[in-house]
Amino acid sequence: MAKVQYARINQNGEIVLPAHLSAALGISPGDEIRVEENDNGLHLHPSVHTLKRVYVEVTNKCNLKCKTCIRNVWDVKYGYMPGETFERLLSGLEVAPNKPEIFFGGYGEPISHPNILDMIARAKEKGHRVSLITNGILLTQSVIQRFIELNLDMIWVSLDGASPECYADVRLGDSLPVVLENLSQLRTLKYQKFGGSNWSGQPKLGIAFVAMRRNIHNLDEVIRLGTRLGAVEFSISNVLAHNTELLNENLYMRSLDLVAGQEVRPKVHMPLMDIQPETMKALTSVMKGFYRLQLTGSPLNRNTDQCPFVERGSMAVRWDGKVSPCLPLLYTHKHFLDDRERTSNEYFVGDIHEQDLFHIWEDASYKALRKRLQDFDFSPCTFCNSCEMANENREDCFGNVHPTCGGCLWARGLIRCP
Repeated sequence: MAKVQYARINQNGEIVLPAHLSAALGISPGDEIRVEENDNGLHLHPSVHTLKRVYVEVTNKCNLKCKTCIRNVWDVKYGYMPGETFERLLSGLEVAPNKPEIFFGGYGEPISHPNILDMIARAKEKGHRVSLITNGILLTQSVIQRFIELNLDMIWVSLDGASPECYADVRLGDSLPVVLENLSQLRTLKYQKFGGSNWSGQPKLGIAFVAMRRNIHNLDEVIRLGTRLGAVEFSISNVLAHNTELLNENLYMRSLDLVAGQEVRPKVHMPLMDIQPETMKALTSVMKGFYRLQLTGSPLNRNTDQCPFVERGSMAVRWDGKVSPCLPLLYTHKHFLDDRERTSNEYFVGDIHEQDLFHIWEDASYKALRKRLQDFDFSPCTFCNSCEMANENREDCFGNVHPTCGGCLWARGLIRCP
């Protein structure tokens, strides 16, 4: 049971948080944080100026050609992050007041980088929490052994099906038995090292699943399979439709409309209830309605209007050293917003070859951008999508300029990254 914690109100009517909660939220004296009202009180957001995670794309090359991948609709230069660039990245974080997590991920397969183990070792030596996402094919016994020795904190594995047919339908290969054998090896080697349950020791295992019409029926089996293999987290995302084939696969066309008119819709307060045949039809009918649905006081189908990358205090570094506020802005690419094609143009806030990474994070213009992203005063392109401005992220009808994020499906909670 979670420990009950309290803040106090001082003589000026100001909320004073306990020091450990301030540290967890990344709040320092003088910081301004977003306060959001809800039906039962206030929601305090973390500071957008505390760097907590750096996504590091060590390569944009991959050993698979998945039909869901952005590389099907781009024309870019491919490469591996040089060791010198990674060292600049690490040295640029030495002046940071806290050690942000290093998350090896992006638009390539991190384990395919010839020096990935050395990079993990260097990041751990510097005191960083280190995570990694992989398709799992290169997760051999020797690599797993090194991950355990290096005390890698978390490994995410993309798994879009629990059957060979379902997996191959998305990943375009017959590698599921290899991936599952590798994950079984991870469980076995962790047990030999740490003993105890599947969840003992590091690296912890997470499963990332991209949901589509063709594989959503397999989600429950993926979760059961992942649980047997020791997964402690599951990240479920919709597919980002890069072409008309994927547009027909997505599961959120109607959900795009749910973000509009929240304030005028009736509230429906739901209790916890057994999921069984007698309740499923009624629950499904209510969930499909245009209501503000709440389960035990927590809103389910609310308009998020939040950049998840800003909220978690993160930034992204491309393999060539260019720095972006988020993963989606690392490359120019096309995707569908409703049934219209939209171009998302890449956007950078710096280059670690020209400036230290933490100095980029602290730059006044980047701070102003994070504040603008947290305020999220962008035109609602995801459900309006009626003028030519919605075709790109260059400008919007509210007067915002590049990057305009009103059409970002990550900010609407439809697309997720671990």
